[in-house]
Amino acid sequence: MEGMAALPRRSGELVFHDAWERRAFAIAVALCERGLYDWDVFRAQLIAEIDQLGAGREASDPAAPGYYEHWLASLEKVLARRGIAPDEDAPPDD
Repeated sequence: MEGMAALPRRSGELVFHDAWERRAFAIAVALCERGLYDWDVFRAQLIAEIDQLGAGREASDPAAPGYYEHWLASLEKVLARRGIAPDEDAPPDD
């Protein structure tokens, strides 16, 4: 991925600050490789998630979501649309 959706790298290596970031990355890749969703769909969702930052907080804001928080939110939305995982924001069924 390039541009705003590019993976954080240092000296060419992926950068993860916490173990959950590495797991979220691995889950997204594994599910895509198994054909559960198209990578371009995920990429478009990730770009949209990052673009929302511009409408809200500045990237320098310490409360602003980090890259992998956007990554995880994107993954959750893609999986919810595919019916693979529940949409936490959807109203409960009665």
